[in-house]
Amino acid sequence: MATKNLKFSLKSQEGSLLLMSILILSGIVTAASTIGTITMQNLRLGIAVDNGLIALYAAESGVEDALYEIRKVETAAASLPASGTLANNASWARTITTTAASLTKTVAANDSWEINLYEPDTSLSPLNNSIKSVKLAWTGSGSEWAEVKITPWTTGGNLDTPTTVLFSAASNPATINLQDATTVLYRIQIKALYSALNDLTVTAYSGLNLSGSAVPLPTQITLLSTGTFNRAKQAVRAIMAHRAPLSDVFGYVLFTEDSLIKP
Repeated sequence: MATKNLKFSLKSQEGSLLLMSILILSGIVTAASTIGTITMQNLRLGIAVDNGLIALYAAESGVEDALYEIRKVETAAASLPASGTLANNASWARTITTTAASLTKTVAANDSWEINLYEPDTSLSPLNNSIKSVKLAWTGSGSEWAEVKITPWTTGGNLDTPTTVLFSAASNPATINLQDATTVLYRIQIKALYSALNDLTVTAYSGLNLSGSAVPLPTQITLLSTGTFNRAKQAVRAIMAHRAPLSDVFGYVLFTEDSLIKP
């Protein structure tokens, strides 16, 4: 009887050890599988981050290429290619918009803002949508004035006499009537006097006294470049003036007995 009990006890222990071994082995397999899954996820994440950076640099390349061609080479925006491929097989695709429904900017006191109402690439061609009046709307302290200088020229290349108009805070929103003609183009410079013109919004219209329909302003370029590398995509947007604005330094005269040295 004792021998039978001993054999039964040994078999019970062997069964318990086998079960424990299976449980331990299962735990090791589960832990290894979990660690492997986490490692693979981290590797995929690292690869995705690397690909995303390359795609971002590709998108920036599309923007920088357009900036160089437009500003340095003076290539017409409509002539720029819509896509390109880099040496590392990354690529970019871009869209270029050369008009805006309206423009908004805060002009600090004694600073100015230049707005060109002509096609920069064809500065003597009539606009596709003629502009005959412009609305200025802003917020301010109530003491601000807007000095607006209008320089017109004809599509025949004849420069007209510039005019200057002053608008007080009581005139907000102000209306600027241009010439009732489709063959005249303009450069408008808005200067803030005494106080800032906050959120100054410029909107153009096809008729005098803000009549007709609102027309787009041909004064800025919006670049949207999308870079792609493997499965990663990144986008970069840049907004800029078509041409560099004229400096306000020409509106002042300096008198000195000493040499002027630019630092």
